[in-house]
Amino acid sequence: MPAHAKTTEEPFDVAALLAQFQENESTKTGTVVIHHGKVKQPGVALLDFSHVLLTPVAEDPRAALAELARQALARFDLNQVLVVHRLGRVEPGGDVLFVAVSAATRKPAFEACAWLVDAVKEEGAVRLTEQP
Repeated sequence: MPAHAKTTEEPFDVAALLAQFQENESTKTGTVVIHHGKVKQPGVALLDFSHVLLTPVAEDPRAALAELARQALARFDLNQVLVVHRLGRVEPGGDVLFVAVSAATRKPAFEACAWLVDAVKEEGAVRLTEQP
C-alpha cells in the first residue's frame, strides 16, 4: 500500500486505519504522521448548526484523492500514504478526513501530511456544506 485512498459514507475507525497502515510499514520508516480531521461547531455564525454534508465534486473523488497521495509519495520521498475521506452527512464531532504518511525521517513526513491536507481542501474533490 504505498499510496492508497478511499471514500466512505460510513464512519471510519481511526484506530483500525492506523493499525492497517502500521501493518504495511517496514524498518525503513522512522516517522509516521497522521491528521485526523473532524467536524467542529463553527461558532456563533450558525447557532442552529446540526451537520455538514460532504458531496463529491470530482467525477471519481477516490481517484482524485489517490492521485494526490501518489504525488505526495513522490514529492516527499515517503514510504507510504493513506487518505480516507467521508462523504454524506456528518454531525459535529464526526470524522471527516484521515491522512497518514510515513517516511525515513520526521521532516518530510510532517511536510507531506500538511501538504496533503491542504491539497485535499484545495483540490475540491469533496465539497463541505454546513447544514442548519
